[in-house]
Amino acid sequence: MNNLEIENLLFQQVDKPKHHLMTKVINLWDNRYRVNIYTETEEDKLLKRKIHSSYFCHYSPGKLEIKGTPNGSGITSNAI
Repeated sequence: MNNLEIENLLFQQVDKPKHHLMTKVINLWDNRYRVNIYTETEEDKLLKRKIHSSYFCHYSPGKLEIKGTPNGSGITSNAI
């Protein structure tokens, strides 16, 4: 398993948010992952970091299936 591959497969399916800070891929069990997308913005001269979106995914080499999304729909991506 490669966190970078999971991140790349995710961003083939969803847009990378404006002010993207980082993506954290967390293995929950077997081939199930939680992927959190963090953003960073400035408000009142203070940096604000937050989870922009979070996805529950099933991963197999070259394929990422999003089971839970912010809007509740499922998406599948295959690597080229």
